[in-house]
Amino acid sequence: MTLTTRPSSTPDRPSAEPADASTSAAPGTFHVLGDGESLAWSEPVFRLHGFLPGDVVPSVALMLAHCHRDDRAALAALLQPGPGRADEGRSLRYRLQGADGEEHTVLAVLVPGVDTDARLLGLLVDLGAQIGAAASRRADEMLAAAIESREVIDQAKGAAMLAYGLDGAAAFDLLRWHSEHLNVKVRTLAEHLLAALPGRPARTDPRDVLDAALAGVLPATDAEVAPLVASPSLHGEDDAALPARLDVAREDGADRSVVVRLTGVVDATTVPALVTALSEALRAVPARGQLVVDAAGVRRLGPVAVLHVSRLRRRAEQAGVRLRVLPPAGMRA
Repeated sequence: MTLTTRPSSTPDRPSAEPADASTSAAPGTFHVLGDGESLAWSEPVFRLHGFLPGDVVPSVALMLAHCHRDDRAALAALLQPGPGRADEGRSLRYRLQGADGEEHTVLAVLVPGVDTDARLLGLLVDLGAQIGAAASRRADEMLAAAIESREVIDQAKGAAMLAYGLDGAAAFDLLRWHSEHLNVKVRTLAEHLLAALPGRPARTDPRDVLDAALAGVLPATDAEVAPLVASPSLHGEDDAALPARLDVAREDGADRSVVVRLTGVVDATTVPALVTALSEALRAVPARGQLVVDAAGVRRLGPVAVLHVSRLRRRAEQAGVRLRVLPPAGMRA
């Protein structure tokens, strides 16, 4: 086959120049002219083939020469349709090999021409550029969201570190544990905690604020949460250093009962140990037995602890176990 080229008006100019992302991703148009062999290309089609406008004379032969040999027959059929197909719109996905050595996966779409000069009107789309541009935008969006989430989570970590006397790793473990057990994302939990901080009374213990916020993460319509947000917390003399400590002792009685005795502080930091101990104790109670939670030795009880005790009560009912809670002095059962 014979390929026709036009000499460039500036001989030292390279035959192809890098196109910016917007140019390379833009769809191009081409016309199959009246003789069936000549083509007219828009600038993006020139660039897809590795040329600048004016470097070559577009033709069906040139377009076929830059088509992967396994796709060439299908492209020839698309560009030179047989009798009876002149009024059909059709498309082909094929591999285009540019003069610069790059291979592109493209989609060619043809429709009948509307004037005497063009037998067919075509659209050529670089699928890789389109997909790549979309993927790049999505990656940018995901990165921005990740950075924003990280900032929110880091702020909540800082609040937990200050309120509960934790280091950074322990503060993140605290957020992650409550996220899993409340079935909310860590970022959602972090946003909820941060929203509770502004406007609080100056002398309010930050543990009270964050404990109450954790207890109120779930919708207020949830039967196990609604009555708990306003439940009183115990405020005794608690001069122990932070983070708080909770000691748990279990006794398996001979009368089909299991007793769990709590001593110390129950807040957001010690609730994981409390939930683990109570879950193990519940499994140890014989059928139709009793689980007794003795909290007489608890000096401080946050509302988030009441939330998990309420959940334990529901699990005990489902297991056919009677749950009895002995509250700290001065707090209702």
